[in-house]
Amino acid sequence: MYSAKVTLLSLVLVSGTLYPQLPAIALSATSSADARVRLDWEPGTTHLGSPVIRGWVYNDYGQAAKDVRLLVETADPSGNVIARDIGFVRGTVASNDRTYFEVSLKTKGASYQVTIVGFDWNCRG
Repeated sequence: MYSAKVTLLSLVLVSGTLYPQLPAIALSATSSADARVRLDWEPGTTHLGSPVIRGWVYNDYGQAAKDVRLLVETADPSGNVIARDIGFVRGTVASNDRTYFEVSLKTKGASYQVTIVGFDWNCRG
């Protein structure tokens, strides 16, 4: 059983290095600021061919989130970060809802890491 797991892992690692231009897939992550705010995203390109990260920020809490700030780290095929971009989610993310976002990137990469680095709860009164 152990050798089967190692073989499967080896195939995944090798196929990732042989075919770095695989189709984009949606990825999910929770916020580093609060687990009640999470996101799904995927890399893409604009109609002009510029790299972009598109996705949704989900708010699983009973209060709206505002001023959501994102960090996108672009990596080369070796996994080294070659660029960082900051993005902002427009408006608020209503309680138990989601809001769409796009972050334009300076550099196209082999892989990306998207993190919610901050937000504020929209407390009224």
